[in-house]
Amino acid sequence: MIQSVGARDRRAEPPVGHRLREIDPTRREDVATITRLHQVLLEWGPMARLGELFLRRFCYTVLLRDGLMRAALFEVDGRPAGFVAYTDRSITFHRQAIRRHWAYAAWLIALSVLRAPRLVPRLLRAVWLMFSRRAELHLGQEPLGEVLAIGVLPEYRTPHFVRRTALRIGEALIAHVVAYLQRVGVDRMRAVVDAPNKPALLFYHQLGGRFEPYERAGEPMVQVWFDLAAPIALDVERARTFPGRGGTMS
Repeated sequence: MIQSVGARDRRAEPPVGHRLREIDPTRREDVATITRLHQVLLEWGPMARLGELFLRRFCYTVLLRDGLMRAALFEVDGRPAGFVAYTDRSITFHRQAIRRHWAYAAWLIALSVLRAPRLVPRLLRAVWLMFSRRAELHLGQEPLGEVLAIGVLPEYRTPHFVRRTALRIGEALIAHVVAYLQRVGVDRMRAVVDAPNKPALLFYHQLGGRFEPYERAGEPMVQVWFDLAAPIALDVERARTFPGRGGTMS
């Protein structure tokens, strides 16, 4: 819990401990933590629509274990504050996962429906969104990184918290993704954002992203592109805001 300092001198504030770390899919606590964050911050996204069980056991266990996706947590004073999920496989990561584990994926979806029949419309829409990317097949022919999901809890995005700690968690998460992609030789990155999500678009604009109109399954979206081969890939110092509803899980 972030406490208000009132009129106290900011110099009297105790230092804030923080770290950014990759999650371990073999640690149940890590998987449970990032699943909760994803549900709270991005419950409207395609992967979250598949239900908590699928998100936890498939997305943040199978995909991470197979190296098809990566995920990192940002913690403040030992508490989760934000997360990012990303891949260097672009559009091919979920197709590869389903081919490898189709029986397990089908079982998880069936079990989710049995537990909560009301999920059926959400499940159908999520599957349609995930696999309505035929026009993008050419993107899988070259290395391409993608920010799949990103979010920061509201209390860690307030101007008061940022002034007090100088922590800009959203920018730190993006910088972490960029550093990894550059290490593995990927020179382009994108994020797909719902067109009405103005705070997310502003965030990516401040980071120097290039926008392209985009449509998936009839829903208006925006592709945000970053050239990671540029001398300065991301100007994180320019960004001043970060939305709770960041990128959508592809």
